[in-house]
Amino acid sequence: MSNETNPTPQVSASFDRRGLFRIGGLTIATAAVLAACGDPASSAGELGRVGNGAPNPELPEGKVNDGVLLRTSASFETSIADAYQRMIDDGLLAAASATFPDLGDQTELVTGFVDQHRKAAETYNQLALEAGAAEPFTCGNPRLDSAFIDPIFERVLNGAPATDTAKEIAPSEDPTRDMVNLVVTLELLSAATAQALVPQVSQASYRAEAMRLGTRSARQGALMSLHINPDGYVTETDLLNANPAASTTVASTTTVQDIAQPETGDTTAPPAPPPTEIPVPVALPSQYGSLAAITYIGGAGDENGVRLKLNFETPSLNSLTYDFTTCE
Repeated sequence: MSNETNPTPQVSASFDRRGLFRIGGLTIATAAVLAACGDPASSAGELGRVGNGAPNPELPEGKVNDGVLLRTSASFETSIADAYQRMIDDGLLAAASATFPDLGDQTELVTGFVDQHRKAAETYNQLALEAGAAEPFTCGNPRLDSAFIDPIFERVLNGAPATDTAKEIAPSEDPTRDMVNLVVTLELLSAATAQALVPQVSQASYRAEAMRLGTRSARQGALMSLHINPDGYVTETDLLNANPAASTTVASTTTVQDIAQPETGDTTAPPAPPPTEIPVPVALPSQYGSLAAITYIGGAGDENGVRLKLNFETPSLNSLTYDFTTCE
C-alpha cells in the first residue's frame, strides 16, 4: 500500500495532447448545436428539440363565386362612401380652389353621392347573401383603401417626408382640386366595377342590378366633371373624330402669346391657369364604357415636379373579399 494520499493518475498512451484538442473541439461543436436548437423559453436543464420544424400553415383556398364578387363590389362602394365622408368632415370640398376659382362648395353634391354609394353597398350585400355568401361585407375594401385612397389623402394633406434618396414633398398646393378630381375618379371606378361584374356573375338579376347601380355612378361622375369643367362634355380628340370635316380648330391650351396674330378686342381677360400634367375631367371620357385603368394624378410635385400617379382598376384577385375575409 502506498503512503501517498493523492496519487498521480495514469494517462493512457492514446489520451495524448492531440486527443485533448479533438475532444475539446467536439465539445464546442456539440454545445453550438444544442444552443442553436434549444428553446430559449424552456426551463433550465431541458434539452432543445432537434429535428424538423413545424409545417407551414395552410392558407385557405380562395374560391371566386357570385357571393365573393358581389361582396367585393359592396366593399368598393363602402370605400368610396367613406372617402367622400372624410372629405366632407375635413371641409376639403368647401375650400376655394386656385385651379378652379369658380368651382364653389361641392359638399352638398358629394353628400348625396355618399348616400347613393351606401345604398349600393347594401344592395350588393343583399345579392351576395342571395348568392350563398355566409355574411355581408360591411367595411371598405382593404386593398383599395391601403394602396390607393389612403396614400392619396396622405400625399395631398401631408406630403411626404424626406428619405435618404429624395427630398421632402410639401402638401398639395390645391387640395380642393385634388379632392374633386378624386371624386370623379371614384365615380368612374364604381361604374367600371359594375360593368366588369356583368359578365362575371351567373344570374341575370345580378347583372341588371349591377348595371342600374353603375349607370347612376356614371351619371354622378359626369355631373361632377361638368361642375369642374362646365364646357367639358367630351375630350378634344373625340370632338375632332366626331366631325372631321369641320373647318374650325380646337383652341390651344398654351398660354404663350401668338405674336403672328394682331391683338384685337379686350386684352384684360384673366390669364388661363398654367397647364400641368393633371388632366381636366370631362363628362364623357370615352365613347363607350371603358374597363381600362383610371389614372389619377394629384398632390404637389417632388423635387423633379413629379406628382403622385395611381392607376385605379376594377376588382381583381388581390382585391376580392373572399369567404374567409372579414372586416376584423
